[in-house]
Amino acid sequence: MKTPTEHTSDASEERSADKADLAALDAKIRAHAKAHQQKNPEPAETGRRSTAIGMAFRLSTELVAGLVAGGIIGWIVDDQLGTKPWGLLTFFFLGMAAGILNVFRTAQKLAADAAAQVGKPDDPSGDK
Repeated sequence: MKTPTEHTSDASEERSADKADLAALDAKIRAHAKAHQQKNPEPAETGRRSTAIGMAFRLSTELVAGLVAGGIIGWIVDDQLGTKPWGLLTFFFLGMAAGILNVFRTAQKLAADAAAQVGKPDDPSGDK
């Protein structure tokens, strides 16, 4: 039978062995991650690609919002005035025009922002 002091020393030996195992495992994981990163480096374009996707999503949302708003307003006008389908058609096309105008304005603003960004020294693209 073990005395309490012998049991405590065994537990501390187990803990130190566990810590050593964890440290060895951590070193293996870091070495593997470093080797994987050297074999498969991240492309420098990743940040700009995600930004471009965000811009495209924003522009498509602008267009769809104009169409939906025009359609809803036209449907309500038709329901209130009893002018089916003319209010829906009129406001749908007005919503389409408003959506295209919003897309055009937003694209111009994004292009101006991108042009201003190119000249900055902290530009990640490195283009000047």
